[in-house]
Amino acid sequence: MSKIAIISDSASAIPATIRNRYHIFQVNDPIIFGEEVYKETVDIHDLGELVKMMKDKKMVASTSQPAPGDWEEVLSVAKASGYDKVLIIPISSGISGAYQTANLVAESYDGLSDVRVWDSKFAVMGSGMQSVMAAVMAENGKTLDDIITALETLQKTFDVRFVVNDISHLQRTGRLSRGAALVGGLLNIKPILSMDIQDEGKIGAVGKARKMSGALKEIKTALDQYLMQVDFPVRVIVVDGNDAKLGDKWLKELQHDYPTVKFERGVIGAYIGVHTGDGAMGLIWARDWETLI
Repeated sequence: MSKIAIISDSASAIPATIRNRYHIFQVNDPIIFGEEVYKETVDIHDLGELVKMMKDKKMVASTSQPAPGDWEEVLSVAKASGYDKVLIIPISSGISGAYQTANLVAESYDGLSDVRVWDSKFAVMGSGMQSVMAAVMAENGKTLDDIITALETLQKTFDVRFVVNDISHLQRTGRLSRGAALVGGLLNIKPILSMDIQDEGKIGAVGKARKMSGALKEIKTALDQYLMQVDFPVRVIVVDGNDAKLGDKWLKELQHDYPTVKFERGVIGAYIGVHTGDGAMGLIWARDWETLI
């Protein structure tokens, strides 16, 4: 029987315990300070560490996509580990060139019977959740076609809302694709953003709030509307950008308000944190993937 490996990138922010449990391989994304290149989870472990480095260096960081050789290296590790098929699930093609590069590598890589790339249209645990589902299905003996079909179904159910303290990071890095006029130039405003997962997977502003508490209220309104329209179990991931205390507070409130929803916690890692800035918060929701496997 063929063995299918799943490869993600570090911007998907899959906890190491889960990656190890489901044998998910990972390419570590580059974070750049001037001429110096650091690898996420290897050299810079979390957003808090990145924030400290920027203060110490008195520089803002930038990002780049993994090089073709990074994907080739991990494919070779998967091959040496006894896998003969691979599914690569990078973060959204709408915010990174990783998907396009991984596709080029997949087309030319020799030595594996099948290498495919899936556009997650997402980041952090939005893409990470897709990798975990794929890995569980692979472990259960499902085919690549089975996994892709399930991913197509899951992706159609995704939505996200997140709030940043400062929109300038997304504007500086060119990741805000729409809605800039909604929040541009306003002081003391916390922009509420989403991703067009059903289209190009790009980031856009959809609202604004004065405080984090107001942002959560707006996000809960969007979640309420979603829950009223679906007839399947829902999983929600609460993610924080270097503010675990607030993330835990949001989680406790949400678990109280939505007792029938399955909740998880996640983080915004250093790579995505370059674009969101310090202190971002968000909710990712979708059909509970365990109902699709």
